Amino acid sequence: FGNLDRFVRATALFAVIAWRILYATLLARTDADLSCEVLLQPVEWQALYSHTHGTTKPPKQIPSLGQAVLWIAMLGGYLNRKHDHPPGPTVMWRGFLILHEITKMYRLFRQNE
Repeated sequence: FGNLDRFVRATALFAVIAWRILYATLLARTDADLSCEVLLQPVEWQALYSHTHGTTKPPKQIPSLGQAVLWIAMLGGYLNRKHDHPPGPTVMWRGFLILHEITKMYRLFRQNE
């Protein structure tokens, strides 16, 4: 990191990212019926839905948190088999990385409409 100041800033940033991943993982397990907008911005869940369903039009009804977390986990490699445990932080981390890239492209394409 070079010096202590950079290390402190990086640690603060990593803590926020880790909190979001853990929050998504645990909240989806306890209250999956909530709206996914408690976790994702509208452009994020619309990009996620469009990518997952291969469509350019998001649904009129906002997906549930449980469904959105499952889609994010599947982006990260979660297979959603019958006897699989719920997705954990590692697969959610991978999924959020991919969701970030998908959202950037979705914003870019929507900008031209």
